[in-house]
Amino acid sequence: MSPLLFLLTVLAQTPTPPPDTVSEDGPVRPCTEDEEEDVGPWTGSFGVGFSFFTGNSRSYTLTGNSLAEYESPKWALTLEADGAYGRAAASEDEEELIAEALGAWVRGEYRATPLLSAYTYLGAETDHLSSLELRAEVELGVGFTLIEQKKRKTDELFLRAYLGAHYAHDRRFQYVPTRKDLPSVDLWSPSVGVMFRYDINERVEFREYAMLLPDVFGDTRVLLTSTTKLSVNLTGRLALTTFFDVRHDSSPAEGKASTDTALTVGAELTL
Repeated sequence: MSPLLFLLTVLAQTPTPPPDTVSEDGPVRPCTEDEEEDVGPWTGSFGVGFSFFTGNSRSYTLTGNSLAEYESPKWALTLEADGAYGRAAASEDEEELIAEALGAWVRGEYRATPLLSAYTYLGAETDHLSSLELRAEVELGVGFTLIEQKKRKTDELFLRAYLGAHYAHDRRFQYVPTRKDLPSVDLWSPSVGVMFRYDINERVEFREYAMLLPDVFGDTRVLLTSTTKLSVNLTGRLALTTFFDVRHDSSPAEGKASTDTALTVGAELTL
């Protein structure tokens, strides 16, 4: 087990003492769940990660992500953005680009019943190392809540599956090693997705989101994205986070690998 995973495990198992206070008349019992302060419909977070190497290896990478969510009994809105930038020394006088990506997504969902919901999804992203100048995408579909358990505000189990229709337009351009135009690609496909959330305890949260896009109308092409997130809350607002991303494109741009993976460790601040 790595030292980081060992630290996360120890923090996860460390009990949090109840926030008792003392008054002139003696100890005061902690607030019950019903007496806790109500949380507003909007929540948000911002996270960063940074690596820097000198000596025999000279490189740096900066990653960032932000999330804002609105949730009511009927409506849910999610605004999300993330990006990465990094360079490495190829020689004494030259630097090589190792990361340059940025994306933003908006998702709206209407929950008609506890089981069934309808959603729409818009997104745009760029990834220069993958020769992706701009991907614009839109999706419409329905969601099916398979599991929803909320014993208390810090203990939640949630599983929802999604089925929709997806369109994406990839405008491609090769940035490295030489700059040149590449043909654009359209994707018309059904969409199959899953969202899973599990609050292991008061400190540890696990999240998984995966989406499969098989093109059934054009050339054979399959897109797969998966994001796995583990958070360990150090305080009420600050958490250590680990992201593992997988992106697969069965027909990538010329000269590019079909599968990209990224493991990011950083910190996240809840707003």
